[in-house]
Amino acid sequence: MSTSEKAPVSSGQQHTVTIEKLTHGGAGLAHIDGLPIFIPGSIPGQKVDITILKNRGNFCEARLEKVVKRSKDEIVPICPHFSRCGGCVWQQLSYNKQIAYKEEIIRETLTHLTPVDAPVRDALAGRVLKIIPSPQVFHYRNKLELSFGFESMRSEEKNGRRVFVDENPSIGFHQPGQWSTILPINECHLYDEQIGTLLADVKRFMHDTKLPVYNPKNHRGMLRTLLLRRGINTGEQMIAFLVQARKKELEPLFQYFMRFAGRSGLASLLVVEHLGLNDKPESPKIHCLAGKSTITEKLFDLSFEISPFSFFQTNTLGAEKLYSAIAQAADLGPRDTVLDAYCGMGTIGQYLSRFCEKVVGIESHPSAIEDALKSAGKNRIGNISFYCGRVEQVLNDQLKAGAKYKFSTIVLDPPRAGLHPDARDAVIAHKPDKIVYVSCNIATFARDLGEFLKSGYELRTVQPVDLFPHTAHIEAVSLLQKK
Repeated sequence: MSTSEKAPVSSGQQHTVTIEKLTHGGAGLAHIDGLPIFIPGSIPGQKVDITILKNRGNFCEARLEKVVKRSKDEIVPICPHFSRCGGCVWQQLSYNKQIAYKEEIIRETLTHLTPVDAPVRDALAGRVLKIIPSPQVFHYRNKLELSFGFESMRSEEKNGRRVFVDENPSIGFHQPGQWSTILPINECHLYDEQIGTLLADVKRFMHDTKLPVYNPKNHRGMLRTLLLRRGINTGEQMIAFLVQARKKELEPLFQYFMRFAGRSGLASLLVVEHLGLNDKPESPKIHCLAGKSTITEKLFDLSFEISPFSFFQTNTLGAEKLYSAIAQAADLGPRDTVLDAYCGMGTIGQYLSRFCEKVVGIESHPSAIEDALKSAGKNRIGNISFYCGRVEQVLNDQLKAGAKYKFSTIVLDPPRAGLHPDARDAVIAHKPDKIVYVSCNIATFARDLGEFLKSGYELRTVQPVDLFPHTAHIEAVSLLQKK
């Protein structure tokens, strides 16, 4: 090898690098001989020892081994579980630094990933507005989902068979890449403080009852998942135990779970049958032991009934900031007809209904449509209707362009994967004056944005809203105007 040639960066190599910036997804970025290296758990300004995990050709993934020199922006994380849990990635940064980086990540992602000509792409960063911070930096989540499990698990050979030995039943989070064991959690600074008292009660319940904990290796045991929800604006609380057992097995045990029934503010006590192998129950059978099967939460002056598996923004006060940003971008008038695509339980559409003549929501999950209809009735909203189905199907069938409705504004709030190409084409076929795109993944938004820009729309504003402090998740409300 000549002195001018450099050895390729390959798996297993160890290097010392300085972190330059944060990237989409939350990892720190460094370079080795011009090759980008992505290092989760690092922050700009740190000098770190790393091990290369994979060379993907035009970039590498690496593991952080040791911080050799701290960043001037580094602070001491408040949570004792921070370095192991995986739920927070930026708690070692001040909140002002976190949101500044999120704002910059949006600008860089639009500049580098939007598939349009360079002159158009270079102008996109200038459309990004100052980020709206979360009203609460800690204790902002209204929902806590924890796994029952074991702190450790090992296997032994017995009579020619592999037997799994589980140890120390507890409740907590699965650490990244360790689905078979859990990290016990004593406190979490992201969840509403009142939820913590419920968790302490559940731990005592586990100790007192000795009910068997689920083992994901051999699929034995009963207690699987604990779901806690709280209405931030109402104070109503829910406990839901997800268990591997049928009703006939559960009935003798209901008395154990009923010990939570008298708690102040506990509006819903549920036991849910979860017999499948997936983490999420596909067709859950819910047994309501006390109170009702839902809790009530309010956004602005609107009330919503939330079941254990309802999709509802986990940052209640942040959601109000987000919806205000959507309304400001839409700038609706009394003669406007609005399409609310991927509407979930209809929260955005119901809020916007006060500003316009008509709202039409589309959602593929029947249970979400049921929730939407119930809440719209409870809120006495008469100018909203809902269609159940995939957005691309409904817009190409029941709501074809030029048929039943002329949508002046279309609000899109797709999942992280972004828009299905057929859904995007159907939206363009409707030729709305404005498209308000609510994104939880700026990379897929950049991809979709490119197609809208090529179809006669221009990007007017991108309003970042921080709903998830201490994580790399970024929400953005973007306004596209037809030229």
